[in-house]
Amino acid sequence: MKRFKRSKSQTGSLIAEYTAALYVLVFILAFPLLNYSVLGFRCFFLWFAANQAVMAACKAKTYLQPIEIPPNIMHPSACQLASTKANQVKNIFGGIHWAETENNPDVQIVREPINPQAKNAQPEAVFSRDNGAPLSAIDAPDQTLNIYICRVRIKGQVDPLLPIPWFNIPGLSRALDLTVSSEAQFENISGLTM
Repeated sequence: MKRFKRSKSQTGSLIAEYTAALYVLVFILAFPLLNYSVLGFRCFFLWFAANQAVMAACKAKTYLQPIEIPPNIMHPSACQLASTKANQVKNIFGGIHWAETENNPDVQIVREPINPQAKNAQPEAVFSRDNGAPLSAIDAPDQTLNIYICRVRIKGQVDPLLPIPWFNIPGLSRALDLTVSSEAQFENISGLTM
């Protein structure tokens, strides 16, 4: 069996090839993968903001207007609680942001019939701040026929860890636009008319 000895020139070229391969692995594969993994975490944080907002909003006493219950205790509306809680989460986690408007975060009430084929079943409907008070005297809330779900929808942006300037790819070279939502059953059905 013959043994081959490597000459010094072969060893030098091998080290040069390892360096080029290492450069390709680190800069071409590792940085984009690191960017996308951080982007995934930040997408979760954006959804978490919507989730915490809906958890606060579904426990509110009213939907649109704050209410004062004696002895002089102010209870914020579901819309106010959702906006406050979403902004708290946004301030904790970096890399997520959205334009704060009257309808972002958007708090909606979804009416779903328990039995759609029932005789007095009301159709499924979505009520939001655009409509004013979600339910009027005509659409008075009825727990025997419907389930009322609070939905919070946020149209936001998620920033990559290190924007790569040579490409124009959302999430890799610039912020990724996302719309996330979360739902929970509204607890105080009588407060939906306020």
